[in-house]
Amino acid sequence: MNPITLQLKQHCLIEASAGTGKTYTLVILYLRLLLGIGGLSAYHRPLSITEILLVTFTEAAIKEIRSRIHDTIHRLRISCVCGYSNDPLLAALLLQIKNIPLAINQLLAAEQQINEAAIFTIHGFCQRMLNINYNLLESSFWSQKQLLEDDTHLLQQVVTDFWRRYCSPLPDSVARIVQQYWTGPDQLLTSLLPYLHNMHIESIIVSDQLITTASIIDHHNKIINYIDALKKQWLLFMQQWSIFIQYIPINGICKKTALNWKKKISIWANKLTVDYAIPIELERLNYLLCNTNTLPVEIRDHLFFKELAKFYLNYQFSLQEFILRLAINEIIPSLEKEKNLKNIMSFHDLLKDFDNILTSNHGEIFANFIRSRYPVAMIDEFQDIDPLQYRIFKRLYDLTKNTVLLLIGDPKQAIYSFRGADIFTYIHARKLVKECYTLDTNWRSAPGMVNAVNQLFQSLPIPFIFSEIPFKPAVASAFNSNLQFMLDEKAQPAMLLWLQASNNVGVAHYQKSMAHQCAATISYWLRSSNAGLAWLESNKGRKQLQASDIVVLVRNRDEAALINDAMTALSIKSVYVSSFSSVFQTIEAREIMCLLQAIVEPEQHNKLRCALATSLLGGEVDVIESFNINEKINNKWRGKFNLYHKIWQQHGILPMLRHIIIENHIAEFWLSSYSGERCITNVLHLGELLQQASVQFDNEYALVRWLSVKITDPNDKDKNQQLWLENHHNLVHIITIHKSKGLEFPLVLLPFASNFRSKKHSMFHDRQLYPAGLDLSIAPNSMNLTEDDKRLAEDLRLLYVAVTRSIYHCCIGIAPIYHGYSKITSTSDLHLSALGYLIQQGNAGNAIFLRSQLEKLLVRAEGDISLCEINKSPLSHTIVSIPVANLELSARHLPINLFDRWQITSYTELQKNTAVTSIRFNDKAQQQLYSNINVDLLNHQQYITELTQHTFPCGKLAGKFLHSIFETIDFSKQIDSTQLSLELTKHNIDQCWLLVLQQWLHKVITAPLNNSNLSLSKLDHRNYCTELPFLLPINTTLRAQDMDKLCKNYDPLSLRCPTLDFTPVKGMLTGVIDLVFCWQNRYYLLDYKSNRLGEDSSAYTKEAIEQAMIQHRYELQYQLYTLALHRYMRHRLVNYDYQRDFGGIFYLFIRGIELNLPIESIYTYRPDISLINKLDQMFNGKM
Repeated sequence: MNPITLQLKQHCLIEASAGTGKTYTLVILYLRLLLGIGGLSAYHRPLSITEILLVTFTEAAIKEIRSRIHDTIHRLRISCVCGYSNDPLLAALLLQIKNIPLAINQLLAAEQQINEAAIFTIHGFCQRMLNINYNLLESSFWSQKQLLEDDTHLLQQVVTDFWRRYCSPLPDSVARIVQQYWTGPDQLLTSLLPYLHNMHIESIIVSDQLITTASIIDHHNKIINYIDALKKQWLLFMQQWSIFIQYIPINGICKKTALNWKKKISIWANKLTVDYAIPIELERLNYLLCNTNTLPVEIRDHLFFKELAKFYLNYQFSLQEFILRLAINEIIPSLEKEKNLKNIMSFHDLLKDFDNILTSNHGEIFANFIRSRYPVAMIDEFQDIDPLQYRIFKRLYDLTKNTVLLLIGDPKQAIYSFRGADIFTYIHARKLVKECYTLDTNWRSAPGMVNAVNQLFQSLPIPFIFSEIPFKPAVASAFNSNLQFMLDEKAQPAMLLWLQASNNVGVAHYQKSMAHQCAATISYWLRSSNAGLAWLESNKGRKQLQASDIVVLVRNRDEAALINDAMTALSIKSVYVSSFSSVFQTIEAREIMCLLQAIVEPEQHNKLRCALATSLLGGEVDVIESFNINEKINNKWRGKFNLYHKIWQQHGILPMLRHIIIENHIAEFWLSSYSGERCITNVLHLGELLQQASVQFDNEYALVRWLSVKITDPNDKDKNQQLWLENHHNLVHIITIHKSKGLEFPLVLLPFASNFRSKKHSMFHDRQLYPAGLDLSIAPNSMNLTEDDKRLAEDLRLLYVAVTRSIYHCCIGIAPIYHGYSKITSTSDLHLSALGYLIQQGNAGNAIFLRSQLEKLLVRAEGDISLCEINKSPLSHTIVSIPVANLELSARHLPINLFDRWQITSYTELQKNTAVTSIRFNDKAQQQLYSNINVDLLNHQQYITELTQHTFPCGKLAGKFLHSIFETIDFSKQIDSTQLSLELTKHNIDQCWLLVLQQWLHKVITAPLNNSNLSLSKLDHRNYCTELPFLLPINTTLRAQDMDKLCKNYDPLSLRCPTLDFTPVKGMLTGVIDLVFCWQNRYYLLDYKSNRLGEDSSAYTKEAIEQAMIQHRYELQYQLYTLALHRYMRHRLVNYDYQRDFGGIFYLFIRGIELNLPIESIYTYRPDISLINKLDQMFNGKM
């Protein structure tokens, strides 16, 4: 597919394999729609960014796409100005642009309005449309409820209520049976979630028995009666036993075995029936009868054997099916009732409302509004859509003139079924779309890596189970031909398979062995790198291998723990970046709980002892023992805890925790251990959460109770609670395959690729039409695609995602693995895993068969895949050692003090060394005024002949005085001459200036600031803030040349300024904004300047004002102050938008303001949002 020539007048589907530039293709199509280019394949007209609807599935994806679109728009605009581009696709777009000046204006407008672009999640889009059309839809169709992001707690509440009403009252005999399925409501909820999270299920299969059963006890009694009837039939059959035994032996069953069966079945038949236990001998007897024709008619037609055959044909001796069906019927309406009572709705409810409106009487009006607003819609990651979402967009855009629906995704990467994504919806949609295109050039990986993946997935004609998900071999980009992983001066194969060559390998053995192999390999790589023997080669040259270049991909936290333990044993530091555990689940949370309980009640010795036992206070046994027996030490600790309590009350809980850590040298103690950094991170995280929560409570006891509740009931879906990452720079990363999607890594290891987990719930899809269903019955249905079939299909897609993350090299662990604890047979279960399914081509086999299949794969790969047989015992791995000479060790010398550059700086500090050149003055007198700018206030009045605002003292002291006046006066009231007189006296300025000052201030306050009749006098005191202080963190080393270049790239005034010159700085930037005010729903920043530019107001021309701005680099000041205000408003305003909410800056050169003259002494401007965003990134260290 060529994105430059793709037809944009019709619906189409673009399938983009991993690494083929899906997002960039989407951006190019977006630019074509913006500019209306592409000749006959272009859309009917150019579109604005508010007319192109782009939907995706996560907020992170929105942020990335918006950023990519903005950057590419900017690059194309610059290319239009320059007339060329080094990017082939942008160059191709440039050739198709007929009117360059118009295109530049269109791109500039789009760049400036990027935050208004219609880029949403599907739920965000639906909610936005419903809210906009609220009046049209009326409350009967759409009620604005609170959107519930996570309904877990609500589900738990409803299921717990169901358990209380239906399961708790059951008699002991029935309760014991129910507890074989679920021990409590939490486990029942786990069984129900596959249905509750897949609300698009169209059918539920149950047995006929459930239709007539009224209650759990009734159903239980029916099962008991059925078993009793079977027992009676057995006892009657015993009268025919003598005839039956005459035909033994039969089918390999001897008389002795038959008599043993009779004994065990008879014992069971004579017992009181209290549960559903059925002896295995009955099943064996039934099998025997079904596979022989030698028994006489009176035996084969005996009622017992007929009932037995009927029983095993439709085995239903279970309460599980009934309770699940009952729960589904009860919980769904209960859930809806709770939502209505609390006026809340889930994301799925939002989509259902949207869908219902589309099918209502208002539906066509509603749809036409959306089509007219967004004539073109693009759905990113389309493979993750569900049936309801697809139905919505199909109704909106299908068979509609002048509208286009562009779908882009990759079915091979559909791995989010646990979120409700449905690959079968994609398959259905793919059949309906007439135009389907593919992206097949891999721009990510080395050619060898591309070939290795191709050969692995070409092992079968249909590797992804479904013919509707074809595998088309990717083509390697010629640009990546130099990518190689070099080890010991040898190029490594793209894919290395670790083969554990035992006959059959248990899961635990396999995992332990591969974890050790993984750690040993990483250890060898890193040691080789330290010796200069491990490199990554690319077009840019050689790069020494770093730990951060290595990523281990796992399925879950259990596998991550195995890898972490194995690497810890070899002293390799790693970080698990997919952890969603709550910080309240950590040991540190419980220790802080003990500490706080002791601090609020230090007289309680037991609580004090508990606190002393925590790692926060050292946890030393001798300290606790001394506390117990030595009253002096006891009093000392009580005094300490009273001090901690005082710090808590006066400064807050976080400062108190920091004090405890510093006083007791806990940081040093923790950092001496392997996991110490994790402990510190957790404590600081908990401290912040406690500090934030403390404002809700009146006393410390309430905060302790709050912490106790959080520890008892943590919420790992709350982003604020999720564990912070400790310092992960230059560490080996462990990440889940799901989270790795969309990312790329130099070296990837997949140690557990041969493992798999069978699905336990009963979801299925029809094999022909693919509607989803839930099978609660036990009888098999050959027409249904079972959950285990789906599991294998999704595992294959997960494997594809995993192996395509690698740029240079990938290691994969494989073994003839078996599951369960049954006796090891000659064949393994490897073929049930995704990797084994491909390599063994779906066939079961043993270790010999596996090796033969691997050898075939190696031949096809032509050297890009290699095999490494690891030792049979996972503990006997050896790591190749690198000889190191015996050198005398010494501490590394640090050339600078680590803290030299950390400081608090300001605008004044940043610009004070800036050289002022090429400043042109109006005349010599004006230049003389500049040189005499700092006149002493006490001696000034003896040189003046007339008291005016121009002769008013100047310099720092006068500036401070004027600022103090503007800080205290009320703009909406008359100036208080008495207060003004006091201020003059306070600042040692003669009272002769009182009248002048009063008139001058009146001019400044009443002078119009813009064409909207805005003046300071019209501001209500509730709508402005004077002297607003701020602190901006500088999280990276800020360099003058970088900042100067950035400012001059976006601000025309900066371009005329002298070069910035300051020492590189890291730390905090401080400042005080003179005035921030709100006018007509927009926020403004104002600064007073008392600079003297001439002898009268005629000197305050536009040119002179700009020269003063340039001389002092005031544009740097307003850029920094705008950044500070931008950050502040971003956190304080709901749905804040810079373009909409920020009006700009005013710089008032107050000496030049006259009411009867045109106002030229006010400089006004609004910095480009791109500049503010870039400054934001620069200060955060992201540039």
